[in-house]
Amino acid sequence: MRYPHPDPERARRYRTAGHWRDDTIHGLIASAAHASPDKVAVRDASGASLSYRALDEQSSRLAGFLAARGVGSGDIVTVCLPNGCRTVVVFLAVLRSGAVINPLPVTYGRADLAFALGKCRSKALFIAGKFRNTDYTAMLAAVDPSLTPGLTVVRSGDGAHDLGVRYEAAVEHAPLAKSPTASADEVCAVLFTSGTESRAKGGVHTHNTILFGERAMAAALHISDRDVAFMASPLSHATGFLHGFALTLTSGGTLSLLDVFSGPAAASQMKAHGCTWTMGATPFLTETVAALTASGESLPALRYFLCGGAPVPEAPVRAAAAIGLRVLSIYGATESPPHTVVHPEDPLSNSWLSDGRPLAGIELRIVGEDGQEVPAGEIGEEWSRGPNTFLGYLDEPEMTARTLDADGWVHSGDLARSLPDGSIRIAGRLKDIIVRGGQNISVAEVENYLASHPAVKSVAVIGVPHPRLGETGCAVVVPAPGQAPTLQDLTSFLIDRGVARFKLPERLELWSDLPVTPSGKTQKFLIRKKLAEGTPP
Repeated sequence: MRYPHPDPERARRYRTAGHWRDDTIHGLIASAAHASPDKVAVRDASGASLSYRALDEQSSRLAGFLAARGVGSGDIVTVCLPNGCRTVVVFLAVLRSGAVINPLPVTYGRADLAFALGKCRSKALFIAGKFRNTDYTAMLAAVDPSLTPGLTVVRSGDGAHDLGVRYEAAVEHAPLAKSPTASADEVCAVLFTSGTESRAKGGVHTHNTILFGERAMAAALHISDRDVAFMASPLSHATGFLHGFALTLTSGGTLSLLDVFSGPAAASQMKAHGCTWTMGATPFLTETVAALTASGESLPALRYFLCGGAPVPEAPVRAAAAIGLRVLSIYGATESPPHTVVHPEDPLSNSWLSDGRPLAGIELRIVGEDGQEVPAGEIGEEWSRGPNTFLGYLDEPEMTARTLDADGWVHSGDLARSLPDGSIRIAGRLKDIIVRGGQNISVAEVENYLASHPAVKSVAVIGVPHPRLGETGCAVVVPAPGQAPTLQDLTSFLIDRGVARFKLPERLELWSDLPVTPSGKTQKFLIRKKLAEGTPP
């Protein structure tokens, strides 16, 4: 596998400044295990827990299994598992074997899984047997075998198909004899993200790009080995992987994992485990606050509730403050993991009026179409640069060049304006995506599938406001002559093609035509306006 490389001059500067070091993620976790072997490293909603010693031992055995299967330095291991102690063991084992982690959200459908396996040329895959309503063994059995030649499959739990090796057997393997020598500048993770393109993109990160961002975040929030992080955001998503797994365990803290979120379950587990901070999309916040308000209980140990994925409204921040929870808004992307945050010393109102100030060591610009900075308060595209930014997209040089310029600036595609105190406020998006409950949906992907439906003449998928999830998808369809597709028709069509359920439109509008420019380009701003006004053509 050929990975993008960091710019040599920027790498030299980051090394000289001490931003990039010789530490690796698994090396720091090993140090934490040596310092406090009996301390709880991770616990989950099932009641399972692992000390740092047990985590070290089990991950060594699983790394030994991977090595025996020929998985080694630079190979990609795809992991599609729910939040639990086993997932943490898998992540650490992959790193110890010298391989690269490719975490996939458990919400992914068959098409997403097939694409990721093919793109990564994965050497191994860890899946659940079943989780919630999905049978992952059935999903994998339906994937084209040409995408998975020689793939080692490890299954956690049972499904309809007896695929691969059971996790319990793999973790009983002899320990890894010796971990490969790893450089902090080596690739350690490929994190998929959706944007305007019809397919997901694999953002490539090294130990150094990840660790700098996590150190900067920990410094801003005063996070240390004394903290207990609660993570209901999936470990298989950038938020959970970076800020749950990497930040917490390299700091020597304790990680508390919830696999199926509900407000009452989150509140109960945070109280029981003495959690001191958490991070999630706005729905996580609103439902947790609602549960606490209804029960009359509080979370006195919880210092911060970090909230991102979309601008945070005022109402949930005030509601949280009323019961003693401090909300801090945070902003970033897989390509440039959270690089602005409302700092603890900032006014409470910053959490609904801004998306935070840059973390130390990270540069930020708001630019116009000419690439020049716009005056303070004016809207432009948000760019960021720093030791935390990704190296590029896996095997996508053209996509990389559109997002990461020659000077190292990541072009976010988000519109923003700067505020007098150095904070920024996100004002919208240049790119056409829907952010549903913190998960990005590529509009182009869903539109491409729907356009092939025999009852659809033309289609536009639009994000519409939702009180809990932020946005959901609305399919605006011009039917083929004599046709009148229903929402059930269209969602069933998408499911049959392996599209993940979180990407399905949740509203359907049948229009006689779509507004277009003279060149034939769909005018989505007019569609949004008409949907908001309730005045279709």
